[in-house]
Amino acid sequence: MQKFLSGIVGLVAIFALAGCGNQKLTVGSSTKTPSGMVAVIKGKTNKDAKISYRVKGQTKKSVKNTDGAYVIEIPSTTKTQKVTVTSQKGSDVLTKNVTIKKTKALANYKSIATKYNQAVIGMSLSKSTQKKAQELATAEKKAKATSTKTTSAAKAKAEIAKLPARQQKKALAKLQAQQKEMLALQKEAKEVQTAMAASKKKNKDKLLPTSLNNGVQNVITQKNYTVRVNHQNKNLMGITLIVPVKAMKQKSGQKDFGTVFALLTSEVGAKPKSVMKQFKKVQKDAKNSTSTSTTTHVIKSNGVKFQVGYSTTHLYIYITK
Repeated sequence: MQKFLSGIVGLVAIFALAGCGNQKLTVGSSTKTPSGMVAVIKGKTNKDAKISYRVKGQTKKSVKNTDGAYVIEIPSTTKTQKVTVTSQKGSDVLTKNVTIKKTKALANYKSIATKYNQAVIGMSLSKSTQKKAQELATAEKKAKATSTKTTSAAKAKAEIAKLPARQQKKALAKLQAQQKEMLALQKEAKEVQTAMAASKKKNKDKLLPTSLNNGVQNVITQKNYTVRVNHQNKNLMGITLIVPVKAMKQKSGQKDFGTVFALLTSEVGAKPKSVMKQFKKVQKDAKNSTSTSTTTHVIKSNGVKFQVGYSTTHLYIYITK
């Protein structure tokens, strides 16, 4: 009986060890380089295991287990990230460590958002208002270049009173002309400001928010396009422009795409004409392609990288450095 029981205990131990041996977790390469706006960790585990991950310094997050497979997307940052992936099956726990390489930021997010919004608002103004705005900008530059300080009307008249009598009339006439011009500019400035406020209200859904939480998120969602960004600690790490393929076949969709793509290209420091020229070639190649899967083409301009991907339903443009 003792020998029999010893044999049973031995078998239980063997089965227990076998059970432990069935616990699995893969993460692919232990070092990942972000592509687009994220680094992707893909792997296999047991079908009934719970998967989670933790980026060092952040809270733990759970991941969906799809028949033993999982995918984790880690937004890129300007610092190297250490990630621990955990698979838990009952009391058995396995962990794997992954390093995410750092990447360069496109720019300060708020700076890009401000310039982009100003451009959108400006383009929506009437031609006459745009002309007034340009004239005001020119007048402001001229005033800064010719004067280092502002003189009040009363002080200017007091200075003129000190001049010889024969010079006072001419100086007063000049002062009056300057005051008249200033009043006209102030009136125009008020008109432009009113028009800009109306344009901002009209286009509020097409403007970038000036402040964001960290992470990948959609910031503009329109019928013909979506703008998604990766914002990390005031840095704009990347932009994704997403356009439905059907929108690219319509004039309104083509116009919206061309405008937004050109603005984003310009604001991140690339050369719009060069990028558009390269994109047209990519678009032509995509039309001639018989592939039904997503294919990626890379465009480069002034240190900025544009990864262009087509699927059967959408066009994706990932803008990074």
